[in-house]
Amino acid sequence: MNDISYRQGLRTKGFQTTIPTTGADVTLSLSGLAKQFEGILLSSTSSAAPGAVVDPIQLRITLIINNDVVIDDDNAYHYAISATGGFSGGFPFFVPFPRRLTGQDTILLKVVNASAASQILNTTIYYRNEI
Repeated sequence: MNDISYRQGLRTKGFQTTIPTTGADVTLSLSGLAKQFEGILLSSTSSAAPGAVVDPIQLRITLIINNDVVIDDDNAYHYAISATGGFSGGFPFFVPFPRRLTGQDTILLKVVNASAASQILNTTIYYRNEI
């Protein structure tokens, strides 16, 4: 009985990416055992250039899972949990986008950076190995 809940339990994988001013396409790779994409959380951002002002509204994201556009050119701020406008939050506060996975999935996060400095974006994916 414990084995079933272990295999079906919620899991996370984190990604930290430096987003240059030209933007970036980031491939988010999960385990081949991942069978259910549960959601996403953008947990923090900071400037890669000391002294630069960082504003989460300066980042726009598009999330594509197996050619399915899940988030289409939206402010990264909308996918972070915070009452004050900054990136913050904590488990299990993620934005749900349940999608079945096959274990051979292509998950792409396209990020456009409208600021004058590179930014560091932390992305957490929530998923399950079995559904």
